[in-house]
Amino acid sequence: LESVRDSLIVVDRWILSRLNSLINSVDESMRTYMLHRAVRAISDFVLEDLSRWYVQLIRPRTWIEADDPDKLAAYRVMYDVLVTLSKILAPFAPYISECMYRNLAAELEGRESVHFCDWVKSDASLIDTGLEAQMNTIREITEAASNARQKSKRKLRWPVRRIVIAPKTDNTIEAVRMLETVLREQTNAKSIVVLGRGEAWDELSIEIIPNFTALGPVFKKDAGKVAAALKELDGKELKRTLAGGSATLATKAGEITITGDMVSFKDSMPKDIAAAEFPDGAVYVDTSVTDDIEAEGYAREVLRRLQEMRKEMDLEVDMEVAAYVLVKDPRVSGLLAGWKEFIGHEARACTLTLDSDIHVEGELVRDWDVEGVEMKMGLKRGTSC
Repeated sequence: LESVRDSLIVVDRWILSRLNSLINSVDESMRTYMLHRAVRAISDFVLEDLSRWYVQLIRPRTWIEADDPDKLAAYRVMYDVLVTLSKILAPFAPYISECMYRNLAAELEGRESVHFCDWVKSDASLIDTGLEAQMNTIREITEAASNARQKSKRKLRWPVRRIVIAPKTDNTIEAVRMLETVLREQTNAKSIVVLGRGEAWDELSIEIIPNFTALGPVFKKDAGKVAAALKELDGKELKRTLAGGSATLATKAGEITITGDMVSFKDSMPKDIAAAEFPDGAVYVDTSVTDDIEAEGYAREVLRRLQEMRKEMDLEVDMEVAAYVLVKDPRVSGLLAGWKEFIGHEARACTLTLDSDIHVEGELVRDWDVEGVEMKMGLKRGTSC
């Protein structure tokens, strides 16, 4: 690990911290004979920290073709995590851990078996509990943003213009400041906006909901008129005024005095905004569509299908292909024109022909419905690339 220490980035330091915290947790559980807790901690680390988070975060780095220090650091950290994990797993899953260790480290470490290794010890210098807490906050925000996307039926492949975070704590603000790049990548957002602690987002409108149980005894037969008048008022202004106790208002029903128990308030979402809460705040996702966002969304949809076709052809990861994409909607074809280089590079296509009026050929040809747009795609091995 020393050879790449200067190239470690924040996500590398986080997974190493989590790994060493895991060692301490498993150590303590085994010492107190709470073996089920040890197994649960290992399972959570493998599924949540390693597979569903760290591997996703480092994927772009592993595709760098040159021996880039950033790529080598990601490989080295992943290697160290897996070798250490094989040793932690050994008492609980002896056969799987043995297979992992023999494939990864037996020859390099000169041990015939993982069960001949010393028990792992944590490195306190690699543990950063503050960073672990911040990353946990980012994961909570990411999950909330995903929930908001689902409400608007917006896939993660499609970018969103912005995500607005309304935090309840200063720790949340600091976590987003430190890990904004991670958050932006994992939520596929063009920008992240963080409000002040407890600050209301000024783009939200506030709906006034009259409470007839309180209005009736005071206004009697005029309660309906008062309620109608209240609903026409500015919700934000009334809420601010009532924070001081009561409000005397001039309405179409005459001058009235309103107290806090006579109304309640509900945030009203602007068009194309979806919201969800997380433990320390709320997330607002702007799902409005621009030409740029639509173009990128379709580009990623096309890429996914080309990758599916590569898989169906059982191609090696680095094998180049000639690709053909017929987009039957000329407008969408025009949007995709600026993304041809991206699609071709990611699909390992030495040539990519994309238009609304082309002949599609290849060893494998498929018709696709891409978000309501008919497309035909063809792939053939790039023997002439």
